[in-house]
Amino acid sequence: MKGDFYRPAGDMELQKCLSLVLPENPLANLLGLKVVEIGPGRSVVQLKVLPKHLNPWKTLHGGVYAAMADLAMGTAVRTTGKQAVTLNLQVGYLRPVQPGQVVVCQGMVIHDGDQIVVTEAKMVVDERPVATAGGIFYVKQETGTSVTGAFRGGEFKVSIE
Repeated sequence: MKGDFYRPAGDMELQKCLSLVLPENPLANLLGLKVVEIGPGRSVVQLKVLPKHLNPWKTLHGGVYAAMADLAMGTAVRTTGKQAVTLNLQVGYLRPVQPGQVVVCQGMVIHDGDQIVVTEAKMVVDERPVATAGGIFYVKQETGTSVTGAFRGGEFKVSIE
C-alpha cells in the first residue's frame, strides 16, 4: 500500500530512518537475527535455528532467546524516535526449539514514557508459543526519527521529523 509518505527502498529519507531505527548490530549479525518488519511501537525479528545456537542438550540456548527478545523490543522502542538502553530483561521459556526451526519474535511497546519505556515480546515457532519476554528501557536524551508507517517486504512508510 503506497500512501503519501511512501518512499522506494533507495530513497535518502528511508536510509536515514532505517539507520536510526536499525543501526549496525554486530551481535545480531553474528547470531543471524533479522529484523523482518517494523512499525510504530513494534518490530518482528526472525531466526532460523542453526547448530551454533544450541545448548548442550541440542535445543536453542536461552541466551539466544534473550538476545532475540532484546533486539525486537529495543527496535520497537527506536520506532518511537527514542534512543534507549535496556534496564531490565526477563525471559520465560515455554518450549524447546530444535535446529532447523524458525523462531519469530514480535516486540512491542506497552508503555511509552518520557524516561522509561516498557515492552513485551512473544516468540513463536509455527504460531506455537515458545517463549515470552518483558523489558524496561531507559530513554537517553538524544532522539531520532519516529516511524509513522511500516516496513515489510521492501516498502517503508516514514515521517521525518
